[in-house]
Amino acid sequence: MVDLGTAGMSRASGLSLKALRLYEANGLLLPASVDDVTGYRRYGEAEVARGRSIRSLRDAGMPLAGVRDLLDAPSDRLRAGLSAWWADERAAFARRGRLVDEVADATARAALDPHAAAEAASRVRVVHRPEQRVASITRVVEQSELVPTGLADVILLRRHLAEQGAAPLDAHQFVFHEPVGSGLPGRVETVVPYVASCDPAVEIVLSVQPATALAAIDVTAPELVYPELLRFYDAVTTAAEHLGGPLGPPREIYEHPWSTAPGAVVVTIAVPVDA
Repeated sequence: MVDLGTAGMSRASGLSLKALRLYEANGLLLPASVDDVTGYRRYGEAEVARGRSIRSLRDAGMPLAGVRDLLDAPSDRLRAGLSAWWADERAAFARRGRLVDEVADATARAALDPHAAAEAASRVRVVHRPEQRVASITRVVEQSELVPTGLADVILLRRHLAEQGAAPLDAHQFVFHEPVGSGLPGRVETVVPYVASCDPAVEIVLSVQPATALAAIDVTAPELVYPELLRFYDAVTTAAEHLGGPLGPPREIYEHPWSTAPGAVVVTIAVPVDA
């Protein structure tokens, strides 16, 4: 049977003497007994377990009010309450990460050679694309997952289309519905155009991309280097704003074989516009 004084409780729970006094004062962690004459506190197994839980939750960043509500809730609501709090924390972290990424991107863009930004703007052109059938998969990914996940989905989409008797085109797109960064997951749609007919499948959505105009820049392999490539996104977005505003999210369109030869286009960075 555990029977500890204040110092022993501090060692067993990992809470400082100051924290024990504070948590007793606000009723969060009461001793099992208090000697009426000496005022000595005694703690048992239940208090040690509660103290360790308090320390773990506080270390995880939970405010004291949340700790109290969670530990005093019925046991069948403990896991649900903890999961709900952690989901809110993750969402808040993602929002903070998005702000940090926006500041970092803005700083990186500001540091770019202004002549490079002007050169990128001079390369923007408006191209027109016909209506086409597409198969797509949308996932939430971080920056480190983007390339392997996207290419795996391209393979999955082409395999499904071929098995259905449809003819996938030798092209694919990544459509960025949300910003994606390191520690910043966002929605990215992998798209493969095709001809003929096909049935959908789990995760695979079939739709028709309407005929559209794009503010676009053709980019070579050596130019696809972060953060320098951000100037291309800035250039097409600025061009789209001059044309009445973007009509859809930015995208990378891969229609050419990958090549590192000088001047060889490997991707088109584009934004739909009303033109």
